[in-house]
Amino acid sequence: MTTVDYNELLYNKMKKEFDSFMSELKTKPPEQIIEGSYEKVIKEDLLAIFEYTEFSQAEAKSLYRLKAPLDDIYQEWCGNDMSYCDMLRETIDDRIKSAVKEMKAKQKDKDSR
Repeated sequence: MTTVDYNELLYNKMKKEFDSFMSELKTKPPEQIIEGSYEKVIKEDLLAIFEYTEFSQAEAKSLYRLKAPLDDIYQEWCGNDMSYCDMLRETIDDRIKSAVKEMKAKQKDKDSR
């Protein structure tokens, strides 16, 4: 009896969906390509997650059964309360905190000489 790997099937389906999206995007005028760049980047990131993450067979199967799982997940992302900008701001805040700490340490070292 052959076991179905829904993770592999799902990834292949999503990859095909992404490739189709990219082919369509390439036919558009430059302004529309620029407008679609955010969607391209997010879908590419989502696809990478599915390439390297093993979901349960039930989880993968539930997404595989969707007509367009990649676009469905992208639409879910767009409606999510946590925005990409929020994550960027959090990253900036984290880096500011560490930069201030580094600056204070250097100043303290300089003052102790």
